Amino acid sequence: MPRKISGRNRHAAENFGEEQACCGKLRRGTDMPRKTLGGMEMARMTGKNNLTSKQFNRGLLLKLIATQNCRTRIELSKATGLTKMTVTNIVSEFIQQGLVAEREEVQTEVCGRNPILLEISGKAPKVIGLLIFRDRIEAVLCTLSMQKLASESIHFDSLTKEQLYAHCFSVIDRLLEKEKNIFGIGVAAIGPVDIWKGVILNPPRFYGIQNVPVREALEKRYALPVFFDHDNNSAALAELLFGIGRNVQDFLFVGISNGIGSGIVSGGRVYHSHRGLPPEIGHISIDRRGPLCACGNRGCLELYANTHIVLEKLRAAKGRAFSGERCAGPGDALSANFCRAEEGASFADFCREEGASFADFCRAPQTAETEEIFEEMLQDVSAALVTSVNILHPEMIVLGHDCIDWDERLVGRLEELVNERKVVHDQRPLPVKKAYFGKEAQLIGAACNAVDQMFRGFV
Repeated sequence: MPRKISGRNRHAAENFGEEQACCGKLRRGTDMPRKTLGGMEMARMTGKNNLTSKQFNRGLLLKLIATQNCRTRIELSKATGLTKMTVTNIVSEFIQQGLVAEREEVQTEVCGRNPILLEISGKAPKVIGLLIFRDRIEAVLCTLSMQKLASESIHFDSLTKEQLYAHCFSVIDRLLEKEKNIFGIGVAAIGPVDIWKGVILNPPRFYGIQNVPVREALEKRYALPVFFDHDNNSAALAELLFGIGRNVQDFLFVGISNGIGSGIVSGGRVYHSHRGLPPEIGHISIDRRGPLCACGNRGCLELYANTHIVLEKLRAAKGRAFSGERCAGPGDALSANFCRAEEGASFADFCREEGASFADFCRAPQTAETEEIFEEMLQDVSAALVTSVNILHPEMIVLGHDCIDWDERLVGRLEELVNERKVVHDQRPLPVKKAYFGKEAQLIGAACNAVDQMFRGFV
């Protein structure tokens, strides 16, 4: 457990926490300590023992309980520096409001009173997360501890603005039939977006749909608070609060699918620019003489390494390599991961016509040509990552979206390339890890956009 903050550091920490709670902007004091607990900087975790800070303290304690970083009153007091009386009073309010419940830990062969553990109550309000992506709209119903209770989805290959609204309303309506006690709705959307206004701006390859005021539409229909962010910012938040980034202060989240996006965690908070625009690693140029991107730049990473482009190369390569072979059926080692192919069908035809997925290729036996395609993909991705790492110096890189399908060998190779090329070479290699929430990181992150507001004191 972190020690209590006192004297000047304590004062700096309180000022920092107050700013964070009031305006949500990241500003770091010069003399604040860097100890952490569960992904939260010690200074940020420090509570205040005065009446004006009650809202901040409530959010802080709820966060520690929901993320299971603290499970008893004494742990809460030690972690935050709040008096035992302050912690007891706030926890009592939580219990009366149905936010928190007590349970006695079962112990054996130990004398004395068993500790009373704290957890989020089953009566606590739930949150809804809404993900807007290029080929689907999903919604999830979660507890404040991010336990997934239900989900709904709609997939499509064409879309109008009116249909987008209708699909969003449909999946949310179905979840509201299951649960009425809702704190708010979190939204994660493909970018570029204006997170302050809650607007999807002009995403490439999104059926020409532009300038969609999602937050305004949802607030009008449901009369609930709506919290909006970019999909990869949202995924980074989920990993920070409940996932692989819980004990990390600075990390870069990278999601590769039909586009390539990123989210930045700096100083234990998701980074948001003053203009409300998310980071766009997919539009870092890796070739200034390269092809023209829809964004107006040339040689953007997204033009070389997005899943769709890599998949087309893999299909063509597999078709050439095995055009003369026949699948013998599920028992054939070569076709074991491609059991959708009809017995006796040409493997080349399967690759082209049946549509072997990117995940299929990641699991399948590789040829020299497909190995070369994957290596080229990793080289391209690492070029943009090294640029980002040299600017941000994160503690970790977290991979999401279709990177979850990568074989661990590919993840290890990417880590090797980044560490070879980054400017700082010390005894601390930069790890590259898959997201804890896997392909659901963006969806769970949408729900986290709502619950994070409760953790900031809006309870």
